[in-house]
Parts: sequence; C-alpha cells; structure tokens
Amino acid sequence: MVSNKGFARATVIVSVLSVLSKIMGFVREQLVAWLFGASGLTDAYVVALAIPTVLTGVISNPVSTAFLPVFASYVARDDTKGATRLASSVITLSVGAFLLAGLAAIPFAPALVRLYAPGFSGHVFDSAVGLTRLFFPAFALPLLGALYKGILNTYKEFTVPGIAPFVQNLCIVGLTALLAPALGVRGLAIATVAGYLAFNLIQVPWVRRLRLGLSFMPEVSPGTKQVANLALPLMVGGLATQLYTLVDKNLASRLAQGSIAALNFAGRIRYLPIDLFVTAVITVVFPALSEMWARKDEQAMGETLITGARFALFVCVPSAVGLAVLAKPVVRIAFERGAFTGTATLLTAGALSVYSLGIVGLALCRIVDVGFYSSQNTWYPVLLALGVSCVNIVYDLVLVGPLGHIGLALANVLASWLGAAAGLILYTKHIAGVNFRPLIGSGLKILLSSAVMGICAWALGTYSGVIAGTGSLTQDIILTFIAVGVSVLVYLACAFILKCEELVLITNIVRRRLGNSGKESS
Repeated sequence: MVSNKGFARATVIVSVLSVLSKIMGFVREQLVAWLFGASGLTDAYVVALAIPTVLTGVISNPVSTAFLPVFASYVARDDTKGATRLASSVITLSVGAFLLAGLAAIPFAPALVRLYAPGFSGHVFDSAVGLTRLFFPAFALPLLGALYKGILNTYKEFTVPGIAPFVQNLCIVGLTALLAPALGVRGLAIATVAGYLAFNLIQVPWVRRLRLGLSFMPEVSPGTKQVANLALPLMVGGLATQLYTLVDKNLASRLAQGSIAALNFAGRIRYLPIDLFVTAVITVVFPALSEMWARKDEQAMGETLITGARFALFVCVPSAVGLAVLAKPVVRIAFERGAFTGTATLLTAGALSVYSLGIVGLALCRIVDVGFYSSQNTWYPVLLALGVSCVNIVYDLVLVGPLGHIGLALANVLASWLGAAAGLILYTKHIAGVNFRPLIGSGLKILLSSAVMGICAWALGTYSGVIAGTGSLTQDIILTFIAVGVSVLVYLACAFILKCEELVLITNIVRRRLGNSGKESS
C-alpha cells in the first residue's frame, strides 16, 4: 500500500496547488456575483452551462474515469507501446465523438432550455439559448483535459495537472473582466470557453515530455474495448445523475427569480473543501489503487482507501460545521457587492447552511467511487448513482413545496448521506482488505474536535454580531476572519490533545519542508 507518510506528502502537495486554483476560482465567482448578482442573467448562464454538462456526465466523465485504471495497468506492466496505442485511440475516438455530438445538439438548444428551465421567458430565455449554443461544441475540451490529467497522474506527475485549473480560472477572470462590460453575460461565456482551452494547453508540453508518441488513431484496440466496457455502465449512471439535475433545475426555475443562482453560489462554497482537499486525496489515491488492483493486492487497497477517507474527514467535518454556523457572514463577505444584494445573501446563506451538512457525505461518496473505479468495477457506482438520483428526485418533489430552494438543498444532503452509507457497505463486500476501525476511531476524534470548534465559532459569531450582520462589510470581514482563525486553532488544539494521527502526519511533513527550506537557504 501507499505509506501514510507518502500518502500525506503527495496529498499536501496537490492540496497546496488546489488552494491556488480554488482561490482564483473563488475570485471568478466573486466577479460573476459582482457583475450579475443572483439575477435572471446568472440563472441563464448557470442553466446554459448545465445543459452541455449532460454530455460531460454521460460521456466525458465515464470515459476519463474508465481510461485511468486501464492505462495504469499498461504502465504497471511497463507496456509503453500498449499505453501509447490506448491513449491515442481513446483521445481520438472520444474527443471526436464528443465534438460531433456537441455540434449536432446546437439546433435543439431552445427545446433543451424549455425542458431544463420552463420558468424562463423573455430575455432570460433568449440568453440561455444563445449561451447553450456557444457551450455545446466547447465541451470536448474538458474531456481532452481530463484524459491528459489521467496520463500525467499515472506517471506520478501531479504538479502540472494541479496548476492547470489555476490557469483556467485566471484566464476566465481576466477575460470576463475585459469582455463582460461590453458583451454582458456572453462575455462571461466566451471567457469560460477560453478557460477550458487554457486547461488543455498548459498540460500539453508535459504530456509530450513523456515521449509516448501520441497520434491521431481512430482505431478500436483491445484496450479501447476495455475502456468502453467500463465506461458503458458509468454512462447509465451519468444519465441518472443528469435526470436529477434536470428535475432540480426545472423545479428551481419555478421558484423566485435568483433561486438557481443562489443554489449555484451556495454550491460553489460547499464544494470548496471537497475540491481543495478531497480532490487532492482522490488524485493521489486513484492511480495508486489502480496499480494495487493490477497486482491483486486487496489488503493494500482497503488500507489505502480508508487512509484517504480519514484524511478527507479531517478537513471536511470541521469545514461542514464552520460553514453551517457562519453561512451568512461567509456569503456576505464572498459575494455581497455590486449586483449581489442583501436579499441574494439571505437566499444563498440559507442554501449554504443546509448544503454544508452534506459535505462529508459527498466526500465519502467520491472516495468510495474511486475505490470501485480503480478495481475496474463500474457497476456498483452505477447502481449507487441510480439509487441516489431516484431518492434525490423524490426528496426534491416532497420538499420543494414547503421549503422552496432550501428543500432542494436538503434533498441533496439526505441523498448524499444515503449514497455514502450504501457505498461503504458495498465496498466491504467488493474488497476483502477493508477495516473500518481506524476510520471510526479517527472519525470520533474529528467529530468531537469539530463540535468544540463549532460552539466556539457560534459564540464568537453571535457575540461579535457577524452572524446577525449588524456591522459594516469591513467589520464583518475582520470579525469573521478572527472567528474562523480562533475556531481553527481550537479545532487543531483539540485534535492534538486527542492525538489525531492525521494532524501528526501533516505537521511532520510541514516541519520537514520548513527544515529543508531552512537548510537550503543557509
């Protein structure tokens, strides 16, 4: 298995790169909020971006996910020729098919917008149609970028794929600031497409340095068939997820204007701890588990996956508690300026306080899914996706009436926890080496530390007035950062007292890094 120290070291490196990317991504969201607020135009942009995402969920994600374990098996056998042939054929066939599908879908944009957002009308509807037509052919780019990332990660190159999202977001921010004043929301859409292109271009030189000799190869090799066999079940699961997205957006479009935008902005904040840390964990775990499966080392697979889950809990549990307690000041500080009003803050903060309760469930779902994918088992994740999507839709229909957009957020939380529990149970039946004792032990310590931290955050937020929002924005920024800083210190102190192994490992890595830097400077 991957040693705890090696695992933690790689995760910290990827996490640092993710922080840079997410900071720029957050600047992007702030810019969108400042320019357009929680308005009909923002709703149009979100829906237009969601419609081509059907292709991403049904084709792109399944193909890139199925590709990595098969490609890793060739690399593990030192079969460079086979790996090159596989990568060339998968890139040629999948990206080509994705591009053709996007172009073919352009004439159907009005019908698709009506399907996704029947509540849209007038300029909001027209904007959504125009943006959808722009996005459709561009969505071949994320697939190509994901395949490049999988190739580099298999060869233990995490730095460049980690920097690529930063470059993407930097491009979006710069071009949006340049184009949006003249072109409005269409300028934001053009900047988004340019960002996808930048994500690919930054990785190309490093892929070439591997000297794999990738080329245009429209052939169906044995490896390509293996990827297709693994991807087909995932496509079924992707359809289920997109059905849920369709229902979710459909219901939200019937609520007060800005509800879709509020859920989107809240979702962006909710995903920060997941994107910053869980994605880093997955980036390290996925190729490692794939190699272990190629060696049939199930014991190491179980231990590595549980280690990944423990590190994810160490960050996600306190993040969930903190965001639930300080949802309103966080949203106000992040977005309340320009077109984003106090009303939009209340809409978004309400959704965030509920969404945050599902952070841990989503994190565990992602890690368990990777455990299945790495062992080339794609049916269990599909069954889970089908079940979770159906449950989510039922919860949506039941809760949206009495609770509005808060009900949609709560439905997602309940479904994510159900998916996490079912996934962990199924994984124990699939892999023999899973021992939950370390996870439960760490989880209890983390939960206790987070509870103390949450009480501290609530007390500081209430006493200072930032939860009520009675002060100026500048005061709220200062007081919220103080509350967050003190609460984090309280959490780390509790984790230290309880001897959380995750904290000890991360602390040792940071000390060694600082020590090495000091030696080099001297």
